[in-house]
Amino acid sequence: MSNASPVPGRLQGILVATDLSARCDRALDRAVQLSMQWQVPLHVVHVAPRDAIGAWSAVDTPASIRQRIERDVQGDVTDARIHVEQGEPAEVILDVARRQRCDLVVLGDASETSGRRLLGSTVEIVVRSSPASVLVVKQRPRGAYRRVLVGTDLTPESRHGLDTAASLFPDAALTLLHALDIPYESLWLDPARRADLVRLEMATIEEFVAQAQLPADLRRRMQRLVEHGHPESMLRKHALEHDSDLTVIGAFRRGLAFHLLVGGTTRRIVQVAPNDVLVLRAPAQPGSRRPEDTGLA
Repeated sequence: MSNASPVPGRLQGILVATDLSARCDRALDRAVQLSMQWQVPLHVVHVAPRDAIGAWSAVDTPASIRQRIERDVQGDVTDARIHVEQGEPAEVILDVARRQRCDLVVLGDASETSGRRLLGSTVEIVVRSSPASVLVVKQRPRGAYRRVLVGTDLTPESRHGLDTAASLFPDAALTLLHALDIPYESLWLDPARRADLVRLEMATIEEFVAQAQLPADLRRRMQRLVEHGHPESMLRKHALEHDSDLTVIGAFRRGLAFHLLVGGTTRRIVQVAPNDVLVLRAPAQPGSRRPEDTGLA
């Protein structure tokens, strides 16, 4: 704990969901690491679906499940709070996060298959519905995040994502990527016009960065990139080529119709990214209408 960083002001607690599978072990290990790094409370939830036959067996009782989780985190986080409940997984995860005031929910990789009951479509539901930020863990943790890729569509939500990523990961190498999908680009953009467009886009990126709340040293060393193509493809390409271990995207507080990267969706980005993905919820803007207000959520 001697290398722990100051507590980020935006975080009050971390909730990690586990179905006791190997995939969820990665999420649990990452949640433990972040809890220690930021010195914030850690909550662990295990959910047995309400309609599962024999949800509690002679072997997997609430007490035995609690003991297994305690054994997994023993020696790392001494005050982890464990919740063993029954119900619909996504509903229980969101309810526990609300009750315990956790503003970061950590889940295992949604793309992997497992014979266990918890994670799969649950991840998509939580990412879509959670008022808290959501971290989907794909890789085995090997220390703190070192190379963080931040996607932006130049909206206030993505600026919040950049500001928060800089606050949460001050020692990481940050790359800001703006991906723009231009239909039929090759038919109307000759090399000269393409170069002019890139210069214009880079100037816009610089203005976007100037308005962000970034430390001066981070502002100087942060790499800025503009790519033409589908945002999810460009994020995946950069993450693979540069071995990024975390992709960060900003989103509205709630609802299905997030304003995310131009042409991209939360679901596609979470699915195709080869690394962990952090979906950061931006606070609601005063007087703005959200998807749940219009029936789109």
